[in-house]
Amino acid sequence: MKKKILSIIMMLVIALTGTVSAYAGEAPADAGDGEKAGPQRDTNNVHIVARRTSATSANVSIDILFSCVVDSYNVVVYLQKKVDGEWVLDTTNPEYVFYNNGYRKDEFLFGHVYTNLKEGVNYRIWCVSKDTVGSLTYNNSFYSSQF
Repeated sequence: MKKKILSIIMMLVIALTGTVSAYAGEAPADAGDGEKAGPQRDTNNVHIVARRTSATSANVSIDILFSCVVDSYNVVVYLQKKVDGEWVLDTTNPEYVFYNNGYRKDEFLFGHVYTNLKEGVNYRIWCVSKDTVGSLTYNNSFYSSQF
């Protein structure tokens, strides 16, 4: 029940604040006999909401919906800043990376308020997701819009 309420709240936040949505699907490999090696599944359905709450802070929410219960997942969330037209990790911010691991889940939720942002600097979130089902591993990268 708590998970369902949290998901509903997350979807409302996403609907009301604007989102960057990403979808990635991957067909299974050929088993060698012309048959596909297992059913096709959607790798991830990702919603990232990132917005400034002040000149030096931002609120970020990430919701990754796996299309099935995955055996394990690893999600890394990076804070990037734009320097001379290029996106680089903001290693000057102590909160520039978060590592998240889990087992036997169909959803990953992340929320964080980033502080110590520099006024006038553009930022974005880079989310790297790796999930495993059986012997199949799926890797994806997703980006928020700049904030």
